[in-house]
Amino acid sequence: MPGYTKTRLDLKNLPNWLTFLKEDLNLKALGLSVARLPAGKGYTIMHQHEEQEEVYMVLSGRGIIHIDGEDISLREGDFVNVVPESKRALKAADDSDLIFICAGAVSTGKYPKSAKSRALIDDGIPDYDNVPPWYEGNKKIAEINKRLKHEREARKE
Repeated sequence: MPGYTKTRLDLKNLPNWLTFLKEDLNLKALGLSVARLPAGKGYTIMHQHEEQEEVYMVLSGRGIIHIDGEDISLREGDFVNVVPESKRALKAADDSDLIFICAGAVSTGKYPKSAKSRALIDDGIPDYDNVPPWYEGNKKIAEINKRLKHEREARKE
């Protein structure tokens, strides 16, 4: 069995409302959905979460996200992080569908391991000696990886 799952959605013909990707991608630790709100339509309820932090990423269209009494305008390229306890709902603009991705996760309290980490979940295991096929034999990349490996090892000391 491969170590990945792939699915494809036709974003131009996405069904209205939420498309959950849990089963399509065999997800175990990340809540992920794609949504299409038709022009002028939106969530019919406010909602919040017990523990789940959510990030909304607007792929196309315009609309608003209503968070704790405040309307925040949305357009293509916007990202909004919402803490679990904040009540929220989304609505498409009257003249535009709103298509967005919603990703949610629950903190385990174990990450980040380093306060200096740029990533929230800093559990990556780089293999500086194993380059992707498209960089095999590339001496410049080999030198870059050697330098990065040395810098990482120096930080651990």
